[in-house]
Amino acid sequence: MAKVLHTGDTHIGFRQYGLEERREDFAQAFLQVVQLALDEKVSAVIHAGDLFEDRTPGAEDLLATLQGLFTLKDAGIYFLGIVGNHEQRRGTQWLDLFEELGLAVHLRPDQPFELEGIPIYGLDFSGRREITPPTCLEGVLVCHQLLDAVEPEGELALEQLARCGARIVLMGDYHEYREWRERQDSRETLITYCGSTERWALDETAQRGVNIIDLKSGRLDRRRLKTRDFLYIRADEDPMQRLETTDVRGAVVVVYLESSQWTIAEIEKLGYERGALAVRVRDLRESSVQKVEPSIEIEFGDVEHAVTEALSRKNLSPLAREIDQIIRDLKIADSNVDQEVTALLERAWRAKP
Repeated sequence: MAKVLHTGDTHIGFRQYGLEERREDFAQAFLQVVQLALDEKVSAVIHAGDLFEDRTPGAEDLLATLQGLFTLKDAGIYFLGIVGNHEQRRGTQWLDLFEELGLAVHLRPDQPFELEGIPIYGLDFSGRREITPPTCLEGVLVCHQLLDAVEPEGELALEQLARCGARIVLMGDYHEYREWRERQDSRETLITYCGSTERWALDETAQRGVNIIDLKSGRLDRRRLKTRDFLYIRADEDPMQRLETTDVRGAVVVVYLESSQWTIAEIEKLGYERGALAVRVRDLRESSVQKVEPSIEIEFGDVEHAVTEALSRKNLSPLAREIDQIIRDLKIADSNVDQEVTALLERAWRAKP
């Protein structure tokens, strides 16, 4: 059984609301996917693009990514991926670097990767224009684009994918789980978005998860991810009462406000007093002139000791440990950390036999 884990839109490095905690959440969601792949005993993790939030991930996020990729490699699980619009660079892609290090496979439209006899094609993000999918000889196609079924101006149509020749099409870019079974000339094509692994936008209210797919039978099962709590308070609710009666410690609170009975400042103040990580108010009042003024409180503890203790329990690769040493070397200015890590990775790439 060729069982794979389909994920995408991990957006590692996204410092949502300017919070370090949220950046860590996105990295931990990726590592949770890696652990799930081990637990499910899949043959491969197929990533449908937007591994990173942008084209210049920070050193901490590269470290978390490498930790996950080395874990998969040690377990004999392939990491197959394509490039999304967020991380896409001119020239060499991060996925190319990981491929040269033996940690990943950059899927191509004309040179399929064979997994247990099944060809797997990949199409990197190709812009916000109408595109033609590659012709596939059975197997699987991985894309990072919007479909007309989820966005009227989407670049691809379900009908196109049903005719491209692939039996299964694994999509990224749209952040919610969707599944279609399209029939064309008596054959069925499974087309699915796995959704993002963390809530990248406030309106992404559904539970986050990944797809577990048997490539031979086409069976798809969902697996949930444990992510930070988001509390949504509807416009017809009393936000103050809801905050008073709900445990919001560590949660992101999203309030939809239509009434002028409360001010945004009052709602935010109570939310933070109750222990919320972040309070976001969607002001739906027609004549509102109020602005959301986020307030962030950060407490610093013995971070160095905690990190050292945590890493001592991790079986990190030599490369990952070198990156960690760069990050925590006080002689290296913060502004130079990313440059030093990039140079290290380039040296490792060139030294690869």
